[in-house]
Amino acid sequence: MVSSIIRPFLAGILLLPFFLLTGCQSDTSSGYLANATALQALADEPLDSKPWQFGNRTGHEIVTPHYQIYTTIKDPIYQHLLVKVLEASHARAVKMDPESHVDGPLVCYVFRNRDEWEAYTKMRGGANAGIYLHIAAGGYCQQGVFAGYDLGRDQTLSVIAHESWHQFSWFAFKDRLPSWLEEGLATQNEGVEWDGVTPRFASEDNFQRWLALKAALRENRMWKISDLVRMHAGQAIKRQQKDVDSYYAELWSLVLFMKSSPVYLPRMMHLIDDAREGKLTVALAGSGLTKAEIDNFTERWNTIAGPIYLRKYITNDPDAMQAEYEAWARNLTASWPPKHVATPLD
Repeated sequence: MVSSIIRPFLAGILLLPFFLLTGCQSDTSSGYLANATALQALADEPLDSKPWQFGNRTGHEIVTPHYQIYTTIKDPIYQHLLVKVLEASHARAVKMDPESHVDGPLVCYVFRNRDEWEAYTKMRGGANAGIYLHIAAGGYCQQGVFAGYDLGRDQTLSVIAHESWHQFSWFAFKDRLPSWLEEGLATQNEGVEWDGVTPRFASEDNFQRWLALKAALRENRMWKISDLVRMHAGQAIKRQQKDVDSYYAELWSLVLFMKSSPVYLPRMMHLIDDAREGKLTVALAGSGLTKAEIDNFTERWNTIAGPIYLRKYITNDPDAMQAEYEAWARNLTASWPPKHVATPLD
């Protein structure tokens, strides 16, 4: 249990953009629904499932090669799609960091409505429950366990793909990634496309983040990288909605920018490798952070560590990187769909 004096660093929050929330599709509309034959074949596939009880609600416990999913969603096709996205997300994470050995089972809770999710959050969220309940729509990952609820199939599957990175990261790395990179990597999973009922990921194909980035550029309210690396999701979600939207959009595009750069990609991978091996915190010597703050990845830890890690691993000139990144971002948002962003990690 973290001391009440030490505020925990909340790396696993996902708050969906307002314009996505107001335009949520019903859970019967999705790109994969065009293939009725594939969907029927999917429904006929065996699923390792058994009854599960959450209070007075009935649901299912579904076991896959890497996940243990507890859900009150009853639609069998929806259940299969949850499994497809989670396993594809896991394979994607392993491809990015093959030296990590995260076999699971990774535990997920996907509820059929917000009331059930709130009941679970109040029961299991502990001191963080109040912060999680501020999430207008989305999900969170706490100590390697994801909890979300049905927002319509497309949105829910995107949230699950995002949170699956947080789960992988929790178990893969001896040292925590700073929020700017942790959240930025998670947003790379949100662009889920479908070949029949097989999910494919295209990091740049993320209209909600693209639109928020375009708005931030147009209105001249882009976060500076030097400020962005000090923030984390728990702080961001308390701000105006447009600031929350641009926070996630800029982390999404900043990581996409680094992934596509022959200069910044190897530096980012060096940071990730050192996190896995437990070598990141060496850079924090003399920072004034206590061992408890580092071990509990507090808000103060993130505020101090985020800029230090940026300067040690990525660039010692954030202003020059800012100019380069903004020029790239303007090109990315010039038209939709954006040009394909070639990256060896996808």
